[in-house]
This record gives sequence, C-alpha cells and structure tokens, in this order.
Amino acid sequence: MMRKLASSLLVAILLMASLFTGVSFGSSTQSYSTDYVEGQLVVSIAESLDANSLQSADHILMKSAPLTKNGFAIADSLFGQDVGTFSVQQLDYDVRAAAIENMGWVYLIEYSVDEYKSIDSAKKALKATLDNLGLEVRYISENRKIYALETPVMDDISIQAIHNNQRWHYDMIKVQQAWGVTTGSSSVRVGVLDTGIDSNHTSLRNLVNTSLGRSFVDNTTIDRHGHGTHVAGTIASYGSVSGVMQNATLVPIKVLGDSGTGSMYSIQQGILHAANIRADVINMSLGGGGYDRGMEEAIQTAVSLGTIVVAATGNEGRSSISYPAAYSGSIAVGSVTSSRTRSSFSNYGPGLEVMAPGSNIYSTAPNGQYATMSGTSMATPHVAGVVGLMKSVNPSLTPAAARDILRNTAQPAGNANQYGYGIVDAHAAVLAAGGGGGTPQPGRETRTTVQTDKTVYQRGDNINITARVTDQQGNVLQGASVNFTLTRPNGTVVTNTASTNSSGIATWSVTSNMQTALGSYQIAAETTLSGYQPSSANASILFSDGGGGGDTQAPSTPGNLRATGKTATSVSLSWSASTDNVGVTAYEVYQGSTLAATVTNTSATITGLTPNTTYTFTVKASDAAGNRSGASNAVTITTDTDSSQPSPAPWAQGVSYKIGDEVTYGGSTYRCLQAHTSMVGWEPPVVPALWSKK
Repeated sequence: MMRKLASSLLVAILLMASLFTGVSFGSSTQSYSTDYVEGQLVVSIAESLDANSLQSADHILMKSAPLTKNGFAIADSLFGQDVGTFSVQQLDYDVRAAAIENMGWVYLIEYSVDEYKSIDSAKKALKATLDNLGLEVRYISENRKIYALETPVMDDISIQAIHNNQRWHYDMIKVQQAWGVTTGSSSVRVGVLDTGIDSNHTSLRNLVNTSLGRSFVDNTTIDRHGHGTHVAGTIASYGSVSGVMQNATLVPIKVLGDSGTGSMYSIQQGILHAANIRADVINMSLGGGGYDRGMEEAIQTAVSLGTIVVAATGNEGRSSISYPAAYSGSIAVGSVTSSRTRSSFSNYGPGLEVMAPGSNIYSTAPNGQYATMSGTSMATPHVAGVVGLMKSVNPSLTPAAARDILRNTAQPAGNANQYGYGIVDAHAAVLAAGGGGGTPQPGRETRTTVQTDKTVYQRGDNINITARVTDQQGNVLQGASVNFTLTRPNGTVVTNTASTNSSGIATWSVTSNMQTALGSYQIAAETTLSGYQPSSANASILFSDGGGGGDTQAPSTPGNLRATGKTATSVSLSWSASTDNVGVTAYEVYQGSTLAATVTNTSATITGLTPNTTYTFTVKASDAAGNRSGASNAVTITTDTDSSQPSPAPWAQGVSYKIGDEVTYGGSTYRCLQAHTSMVGWEPPVVPALWSKK
C-alpha cells in the first residue's frame, strides 16, 4: 500500500512541467530554529522538461519502491493528486498555477526516527533517494514549529463599554476619525491564521464565516485556546466591544492547535487557503521557526494574487524581527504602549514597518468572554483592521500600494530602528487609500448628476433637490461633499453643503413663500471627495403664478431627436421644438429613466459618460404650469472607445499554444497556463484558466 501511495504521488509530480532549479537546506545567512516536528521533512521538487527523463523516472517508480525501502513515506501534498489520505487542497486553477510556479511541488514526508538518528542524516538520505529517481530537489527542510505570540493572559474582565477599555488604543491610531469615512464592509475578507475563532461569540458571530474557514490541525475551526478569538475581535467586532472594523468577513483558518502550536507546513497550507478564497488580508500573529524557504514562497504566492499579509515582529525584545514578519512579502508590525513607547517585549530592527497598540489590549475571548492580553500578536490585528478599512474604500488596493500608504501616513514615534515608519494612522491611511490623502490619483474622478422633484413650482412649494455621485465606473461614492447653489432670477444666491450617503445621494430642501420671485432659477451641484477629481452638474427650475390660470394643456412632443456628436465621455443631442398654448419653458433630457439634464433650448450635451458604453436618450417638454409632454423618439448611441486605452488585438482561432507561451492582447501580456488550440471567444481576459496576466 505504501509503495502504491508513494509511486502515485511522485508519478503525478512527473506529469507536470516546471521551471525551478536549485536546492538548499536553508540559507546560512538566515537564522532558523532547532524546534521542529521530529520525523517530518518538507520537500519541494521541480519537474524535468525532458520527456525521456520523465519516462525513465516513471519506469523506475513503477518497478521499485525506493522511498519506502529507505524508510520514507509521503504523508501529505500541497498540490499533488488526491490519493489515499492526503489532505490535498482544492485550489482554483490560477491559485494552483501561481503556487506551483513560486513554490514547486511541496510534500510532507515522514521518516523513521529509529532508523535515522539525526535529521541531517535523514535529509541527506532523502535527497540521495530523490536524486536517484531523477527528480530535481529544490530544497528539503525541517517542519519547524510555530507559536502564537502573546504574553500570559491577564484575569478576565467583565463586559464593559468600549470607551472604558479600548478608547486609548483607538484614539491613538485615530480609528474613530476613520469611521467617519467607513466602518468596514462585509465584502472585505480577513483570513485569521491562528488557533481558530469562537464563531458563537456575541460580538463576533455575525462577522465570522466558518464555511470559508478551514482547520489544518484538527476537525474544527472553533478556538479552544483563546489567542485567535482575541486577535479576531481586534480586527472586527461589535456590541460590548468594537474591532478596528465594525463590519467585515472574518475567516477562521486554524493553523495552530489548542496548545497554540503549529508547524511550517500547516502555515503554508493556511496561506494558500486564504489566497484561494480571495482573502483581502491575512493576519499572522504567530512566529518561531526562523527562516523557511517554503514559507517565504507561500507568502510571495499570496501577495502575487493580491492578498495583503500582516505579521507580528515577535516578543523577545531583541533587535531583530521574527519570521514570518521578516519575509519581504509581509508587513511587519511592532507593539507600543499607551504612552506611545515601544513595548519592552516588542522586537525591533531592520524590516520593522509600523507600530500599533499591543500592551494590555481588551478584546473578545472564547465562551462569550472578554479579556486583556499583550503582545505583538495584539498589535498586528490593529494594522490588519486598518488595511481592511482601506480595502473597504478601495477594493482594488494592491499589497504594494497598501504598504506604501501605511508607511507614508504613519505617525512619527521615534528612531526608525525602534519604531519603523511610526504608529499606524487609520484615518490618514483610509483617506489615502480612497484617493491619495487629498491628492487626486490619475483616473479617479467623481461623476455628479442633479435633479429636482419637478421643474415648475408655485409659491409656497418646497424645492427638493437631489444630487447623485459616482465614480467613473458608476460605483456610488459615500462621504463626498456636495456644495449646492441656488441662483435667483435677480442673481442673488443661496447655498448649502451636504454629504452623500451610502447610496451616493445628497439632498437639499428649500422652502419658498408668497414673496418668492417668479422666474427661472439655476441650480448647481459641485462635488469634492478626497483623492478624486471634482465634478459638477446643473439644472434649472421655474417659479410660476399658474401660467394664466388653470392651464392643463401639455406641450407637443419634441420630435426628430438625434445625436449630433459624441466622445468617449459625452453625447451631444438636438431635437425639434415643441409647441404649447402658453409657451414651452424647459426641456428635460432623460438617460434611460434618469433625468440627465434640464435646458431651455433644443440641444444639450450629456457629460460624465463611460467610454464604449451604449446609452438611450429621450426628451420631454414642459410649460410654465408644470405640464409635461410625452417622450420623444428614443436615440441609442455608443460612446467612443477611450483612446488612452489600447484596443484589443484581433484574436485568431486555430492557433496552438503550449505552456509558457506569451501573447500581447489589449496592451497586456499573458502567459499560457495550459496547452490548447485557440477558439473564438477564448481571448486571454475571458479564460483565466488558460491564461495568466503578467
């Protein structure tokens, strides 16, 4: 059985292609721990591209059982076939491809501690065995142990208000100011790689998604240790306490057991799982084990797929930060006290990026409890929560951009060796993520439309004005400032400012009286939002005394509506004039069912449109009594393609591609992931299973 098991896994290895070379047993320039799981080794293998050597290795494996003969057995595989009892993860195609490219084929191999008296002798024997099979070994390493990073838990504290227990650390990092912009979003997924989460906790249960979670140490994601629940509550919670986020999706990824201990291999599994469920953020409040190539490559894989990794620097109080925070792909977080000084236990030195409160932090604990804990483990979720807020206002935020923003917005705290770039500033970071801290980023623009509940008013009516603000893709923008101006017929003005709500809407109601001047009024709405280009929109209304008493006749329907011009973001329209017994006072231009403009002449230009998008317009006429005509003929027009964006190249069918081939399409380069012959509709952006964007 063992022979069949080993052969099946390694045959699967040989059926794939890879570009990996080199082998190492750990870098001599990196420290690593001697605290490892006895009887286990982690090995990464690169496949040969030589078909003859594949056949030869296959023949050797099928005719012999060299692994079992030498006392080795494959216990698990990150990417191999689902054979026997292996806990192979079901990774999406693009995640699996990226992971294999970065990490090679990774296996957990067990050996007899009775047969091999030292781990070094086991390494050498395994390397020789795999070499003899014609396999290219990238590295063989110990399965080192990893630990939760916290100081001893203090006595449980009874439930109290957030203001009594959490105010100092949230005040320090300006969380409540950040909540003025966003309190978070359920669409933001935070993978908590820890001891699990108490998903039944009254302050967590609405935020924890156990179906997305997974345990790599036992059969449940429930936290029986306490560390993971405390960490999760700082990231996001509600009720008697509050996390940095008040809305999020917390994903329990259990990589540490009930004793708070795990292994390098289980952490790698957890990182890949987080990347596979498209976690926006990974929190790793854990450490130990020193440098490990497999861990570094797992983090690089997650980062390459867009996941932001935040890790604790360690609690030894030494002048070098611990792994995994020390990996280049991680954002390294140290701890400060309530006096803004480095916690005595917090590791520091090169690679430290930002600090956050980590001493005496009040948060959730298992079984519905609350407790105070200290450690860089407690500082790290503050930063993970801030990153979650940043992702809430900018879902496309990249790991590199998040790192730059955290650095550039951090509050100065002291020497860089002790404090990195400073203490994290949630408010400044969220503003910067939403638009560069007040400086508009290229391509980030507001779009404003304004309309009133009607176009003709009588004295004593309320004028209800509504502005809607979106970005250039049509996504609503919350928190934008809209400055309304109402200009009277004599040129005097009335102004008001309102902020857009979660639907992107800002409103203003103006009351008229019996002395309100008759005539035409102009309305302007000017929008500003930190990090976005401003925009404006206009409308006009008429105050009438009734139009001659009892006028109920509507104007004739405007005719011959046609498009007279277009660009990538605008359409110009014109139409034939309507007639009315009293006189036409305005024309309303509708984009679908939405009022896009109100004008007094027979032409209009609608701006703020999206390139290469089809729109339908109609026009209605109104008179002084508020009577409206029927809708004109409809005009459908497609805006021009944005000339700044490259047009996709024609896609030919019948072309054969092999793994590794590259094509340029639409201004981007794509790499072939699977050999195939192209067909119509198989353009690279459409079929990510076949192509990966570089």
